[in-house]
Amino acid sequence: MESELKIPSPLNKLNYSLANEKGVELFIKRDDLIDNVISGNKWRKLALNIERCKQEKYDGILTFGGAYSNHIRATARAAKLAGVKSIGIIRGDELNPQSNQTLSESHLDGMQLVFTSRQEYALRDEKYYEEELRRRHGNYLIVSEGGANFLGVLGCVQIIKELGEIYDHIFLAGGTGTTAAGLLYAQSSTQIHLVPALKGGEFLRKSIRQLLFQAGLDDETLNECDEKLTLHTDYHFGGYGKHSSDLIDFMNDFYNETQIALDQVYTAKTMFALVDQLKKNGFKAGEKILFLHTGGLQGIHSIQDQLIY
Repeated sequence: MESELKIPSPLNKLNYSLANEKGVELFIKRDDLIDNVISGNKWRKLALNIERCKQEKYDGILTFGGAYSNHIRATARAAKLAGVKSIGIIRGDELNPQSNQTLSESHLDGMQLVFTSRQEYALRDEKYYEEELRRRHGNYLIVSEGGANFLGVLGCVQIIKELGEIYDHIFLAGGTGTTAAGLLYAQSSTQIHLVPALKGGEFLRKSIRQLLFQAGLDDETLNECDEKLTLHTDYHFGGYGKHSSDLIDFMNDFYNETQIALDQVYTAKTMFALVDQLKKNGFKAGEKILFLHTGGLQGIHSIQDQLIY
């Protein structure tokens, strides 16, 4: 299956005027180019889960998401390519497979969509609810919302293995914290800068620690990882899925200079944070900074008329 995907993803140096002015080297890891649908960190978090599903002969993969979930969309396509069945538990029992493009395309890729109330959806992390789902649907491998599990963390370790050199700083967007956990698990010297896409993102520090604990790290190592994690919680632009005219202007300006598209939900907020830190002299001259482009470009459809790309 990986032969159909762009793995390893490209890594390029960015000729960005502000970085040049500040004397730092800025690089970009183009995980958004892995695949049009299974893009960014979605494939990283799904790869080992799909492998386990096939090796241990589960009936298929069952996972969770909202009506516009990139994770749901990616799981449906990845499962189709791997030849395994998939079920998506979708938040909102008022929805149907034709409610939007995400759901309709996931349905066309063979995913069975199960629409549930928000009350029931809130039970998704409860063990007894997992047992109930298996009773209803069969022996499916249950993958947490957003791919936030141990195998998701290990899948993201591959990002560090593909870099080939050590960077002083890595910036990435955060929803569940799984990708950041994988980067922290894989190395010990780079400062990881996580930019939550939602308001009140400080909770991700605890989520990441829990994921790393599940991965077998001891308290001393967990504390070391915590020191190497910087959370930038002031760049949510109003909360998850929210944006402002300033963010849209930034996306257009960044594209105009680099020809790289960002999305307003995740990656634009992260690059905005990185650029703001550059403006505030947050880095030393000569340092190497990597921006991890985690995809999510499906989200720009709703603002396409405001963008130059």
